[in-house]
Amino acid sequence: MSRNVATAPHNLSVARARWLGASAVVIVAVLALTGCATGDSVAADTVDHIAAELTDDLDSPVSRVRNAEWFAATYITPLNSTAGGLGSTVYADTLAWSGSSGDEMGARIEVRIRVDEEQKNAVGVGDSSYGKGSATKCFRYEIFRRPHPVTRQSISCPDNPELAIPTAAPLPALPDDAKDVLAAVLGAATSASLERDVRAAFAEDFMTVDTDYVDGALIAAVGVPGERECIVGVRGSDGVVEFSGFDRTWIEPGELGCTTNIVTSPPL
Repeated sequence: MSRNVATAPHNLSVARARWLGASAVVIVAVLALTGCATGDSVAADTVDHIAAELTDDLDSPVSRVRNAEWFAATYITPLNSTAGGLGSTVYADTLAWSGSSGDEMGARIEVRIRVDEEQKNAVGVGDSSYGKGSATKCFRYEIFRRPHPVTRQSISCPDNPELAIPTAAPLPALPDDAKDVLAAVLGAATSASLERDVRAAFAEDFMTVDTDYVDGALIAAVGVPGERECIVGVRGSDGVVEFSGFDRTWIEPGELGCTTNIVTSPPL
């Protein structure tokens, strides 16, 4: 039988909902106070704000290695018609992508952002009116792992570019039932078969396996180092399988990693 002592987090969700309506309202208010609100100027400022927010969003997952196509599919494609304020429609196209955040040059993405604004009529004192407007701008992003920041620069928009839709390949991860699988393996294994049995159950190239036999206990650590995933199961001499909790920093690069040392020789 198995008994969970601590539960390690499973796959991380990296896509975040983007709601910039309040920001668009602020943009309109500022332009109204300066007396220069037009549909084009509101659209242009909204494009700039979306581009700045995209910089912040791209900076969030860069402690992991991701290729440029994954970044584009995860963060740029969802911008279409989901960002902006009332009366705004957003169109975001990925013009080009190359590289990875683990490369010396980083993951490089070129994006075109267009915002169309509907006509707006003033509804109260201090409110602004403007006609329909539109703005289109293009940007290049370079994305690195920390501590290097994401960079953004404006570029000229190409005429009639050939567009391709990026797709995000599934990230390497332990299966959702990894603990159940490992518990079953530990329950049936012997000290002689342990490593072979665990490796057979977790055979993907991106997974690591480490096993040990100490004082009658069978210990197995299974992980995906690139994604900081790790589970450590222990079958005691009484036959009970437990999953050990640990400080997540122990599995970071340069630390213990996902090994049985988490149980047998944890940091003091």
